[in-house]
Amino acid sequence: MKRAVVAALAAVVWLGGCGGGGSLPTGKGGSDAANPQLPDAPSQPSDPKPDAAPSLWPLTAGSKWTYRITDPSKGVFDKHVEVLGLQTVPDTTMTATAVRSVQPYLEELSWQIELQSGVVVRLREEDRKDGAVVRVTTWAPATVKSLAQLEPEGWSYSSSIRETVRQDDGSVDEKDQTYVWRVLSVNETVVVPAGTFTNAIKIQRDRPDKSGKERTYWLVPGVGKVKEDGERLEELSAYDVKK
Repeated sequence: MKRAVVAALAAVVWLGGCGGGGSLPTGKGGSDAANPQLPDAPSQPSDPKPDAAPSLWPLTAGSKWTYRITDPSKGVFDKHVEVLGLQTVPDTTMTATAVRSVQPYLEELSWQIELQSGVVVRLREEDRKDGAVVRVTTWAPATVKSLAQLEPEGWSYSSSIRETVRQDDGSVDEKDQTYVWRVLSVNETVVVPAGTFTNAIKIQRDRPDKSGKERTYWLVPGVGKVKEDGERLEELSAYDVKK
């Protein structure tokens, strides 16, 4: 289903085969709001991946994850993530997979696409409180969110984007950001409340312009993100990934 979405997008937005890596198809989309840009291809190619390989970032409708969050300022609480399925991205003509994240006092709704290379990009994110949208973030080109296919240790990709944030008071903030994604290691063992995983890929996302903004992710095939460490700690406590 995800590859069908990507193929339809390719026919509308760009030809030639994101966030927050992988060997991306070459070419960009249009710069208008109805057709957000997709990232350029990194120069380093990756080896072909088998079609049947379990995803590192499952986007199947109905999949759910619960994370235990340890935040230095907000304490310990749970975050619930659910894949809602395909939706039209607001203010565009594009279709993407909607993902909802709910934590105390905040709900986030994002629209994500897995590209043919196995890189997942994020087109738009809405912050909601009490059902009302209070903040909208978009990126040009779409920001890399994660990897869905395995990459070897040492693989890296740099992504430069323009981030636009619109608050509910009408104010707009735009800024340029660069993210560098790296695969630090593969087949790592990670212990979290949901269990012990021995085949995790460890990825780091850096911001060269800001020290201390690094984030490290542990992704497991067929499960997704099991741990994230950076400004706060996220650990998987329960999951139900649909096939």
